[in-house]
Amino acid sequence: MSVAGSSLASMESRPARHPQLRTLVCPACGERGLLKPLLWGMPDESFDHGKYESGGCLPPSSMPPDCRCTGCGQDWYRDGVSGFNN
Repeated sequence: MSVAGSSLASMESRPARHPQLRTLVCPACGERGLLKPLLWGMPDESFDHGKYESGGCLPPSSMPPDCRCTGCGQDWYRDGVSGFNN
């Protein structure tokens, strides 16, 4: 297989990228641009509260939500938010 062919094959096998959260609409309140990544665990003093939301020390399940709307406070799974499949 040629180098060009192997590059094309590797590009086709890459998983789809998630859209940026700031482009998505919150399903609860309908606002765009208020979703932030939701991180679980005890944040330390270097935690960036402007960029991330803290979900708490312990996740509520084995598959915890991964984003939160800063407008209404609702937690979501990124792939369940409007605009993911568009």
